[in-house]
Amino acid sequence: MPERDPNGPVTVINRFEVKGDIAEFEEEFRLHAQFLRRRPGFDFLVTVQLVDRPRVYVHLGHWRRLSGFLDTVHNDTFVAHVQRLGPLVRTEADQALSVDRTLRENAAVGDAAVVLVSAHVHHDPAGFEKRYAALSEGCAALGGFGGSDLLRSTIRPLSYTGVHWWRDEQCCTDAVASGVYRSALDDLAELADVTIERSRHLAYERVID
Repeated sequence: MPERDPNGPVTVINRFEVKGDIAEFEEEFRLHAQFLRRRPGFDFLVTVQLVDRPRVYVHLGHWRRLSGFLDTVHNDTFVAHVQRLGPLVRTEADQALSVDRTLRENAAVGDAAVVLVSAHVHHDPAGFEKRYAALSEGCAALGGFGGSDLLRSTIRPLSYTGVHWWRDEQCCTDAVASGVYRSALDDLAELADVTIERSRHLAYERVID
């Protein structure tokens, strides 16, 4: 794996499946997220909850600098948070770089207005990225589109996490049911194993200076 630029960006993707009390997890994680927002090099975070599996949360922490993330994971407060969260969840983690991002407007907090796209590419990753861009362009022609991001894993370079979001839940429902969206997903599936997950938007928070 090539050496990463410590001054370059990184997105840390954490998937948490809560084993116990959801309210306890959400409170502990809220404290952890506020700590991250004050760290040097942090940019913004997005947190969603899967609609069909409400015990599963996905957190995307965007860092302006990899060095800021690496410094943070060695911080005593970070370690203490991880120790408290650990018994509450089963965790999957990834690190990724954004390769295609479109920002228009925010999704309403609390609405099931976000779709996660997980993909493992069999061949032609450049072609997959091009088709994902076409999917996002198709979404932009549908009502209430908020934006998209495609994140390529730096740990598993043929794996991607895509995010699409809409202004509100109804716009998302209409879009994912459309022929435009289904056809574009079929195009992606020719090059990759693709899974989509509808999720509820819980938080979009920027760095605290």
